[in-house]
Amino acid sequence: MPFVTELVCDCCGAVYPHDQPVLLCRRCSGLLDARYDYAAIKRAFDLNDIPHRRPTVWRWHEFLPVSEPRYRVDIGAGGSPLIYCPRLTEWIGAHRVYVKYDGMQPTASLKDRSFAVAVAKAAELGVRGAITYSSGNAAAALAAHAGHIGMRGLILVNAWCDQAKLAMLRGYGMPVVLLNWSRFQDVEALMLHAIKDLKLFAFVNFQNPWRHEGNKTYAFEIWWDLQRTVPDHEIHPIGTGGGIFGALKGYRELIAVGLSDHVPHLHGTQPAACHSLVTAFQNHRTQATPEGNPHATIAEAIANDVPLDAGRRPLRAMYESNGVALAISDEEMLDGIRRLGQEGISAEPAGATTVWAARHLAERGIIKDDETVVCVVTASGLKQPMALEESERAELPTLDVSNDALDRLIEKWGI
Repeated sequence: MPFVTELVCDCCGAVYPHDQPVLLCRRCSGLLDARYDYAAIKRAFDLNDIPHRRPTVWRWHEFLPVSEPRYRVDIGAGGSPLIYCPRLTEWIGAHRVYVKYDGMQPTASLKDRSFAVAVAKAAELGVRGAITYSSGNAAAALAAHAGHIGMRGLILVNAWCDQAKLAMLRGYGMPVVLLNWSRFQDVEALMLHAIKDLKLFAFVNFQNPWRHEGNKTYAFEIWWDLQRTVPDHEIHPIGTGGGIFGALKGYRELIAVGLSDHVPHLHGTQPAACHSLVTAFQNHRTQATPEGNPHATIAEAIANDVPLDAGRRPLRAMYESNGVALAISDEEMLDGIRRLGQEGISAEPAGATTVWAARHLAERGIIKDDETVVCVVTASGLKQPMALEESERAELPTLDVSNDALDRLIEKWGI
């Protein structure tokens, strides 16, 4: 039984059926958001079923928009570990600090959550071909999930994309084109042309109304892993903002079906080199204006001069959850990579922003010493191996093959 009921425009309130391939509002080109019958979900959903379901995004299928089980695309997206980090807990000064680690997704980033759902919904709608723009991570997720069901596609990826990401992406076999741009608004306009004039089914976050539905599973999984409670604070890196906006929607849906009674403070991070959302937040604005240089940061997964749709949705998520927007320097990201590594977690720079964000929030008294924090680490460090090398610059020692040399080394290091 389908529990999704319709799509509603953020801007003008126009309503569209959920079973037609509509992407943007046909009246005003506004973003669309899915609505559900929560009373019906509450009657159908049984918590006792959860332990017996495969731990992917589809474990929570009642809250997702795909009606027919045969269309679900399942290559393992979702179900990433929530890791308690004792060193980070002590350093940040909170009661408990956890990392939600999406580096263990099928293509090693959070994008798998959203594409598992969006590609499945596209298949249910009869879509045969796909197009998307990506900084790299979303491209791999689309190629993997669409390729799994034989859906054709074209991927436009940043011309300066990390070579490791490109190598991984090309391995999935979907056509890839390098895209040059200096203003993200030009990329947004190009994808609008693809949708409205070329009638292509695009998978760019928010321009596709189904992508952020997959990110609701952040809320469901964290709530479940914390023994059916929500954290006090949750920190997300923000590129377009699908993660933080999807999490907000997921927590609100838990409230709607009577499983929770509040939403955590949702905080967002951007690189210091291009932090238009942070500026907008600090000035109490509801939309951002272009700012900074996205080429001047190592956090390429979240680098843009302004997010899609001027960042309205991630700003809403922070305002409505009493969160904060923070700018994180490249130096702090590199230190965050090192600190996460000491917890056994490999992070790309964008994901490492959340560690220093938590530290700053604690220093400002926003995170208290009796509160629980979840830092969302959105992708594996193997996505940007050069950044891993940059985080550890010290030259490695060499050892001659001899017992004496090994003895001296052990004595020096006190092992």
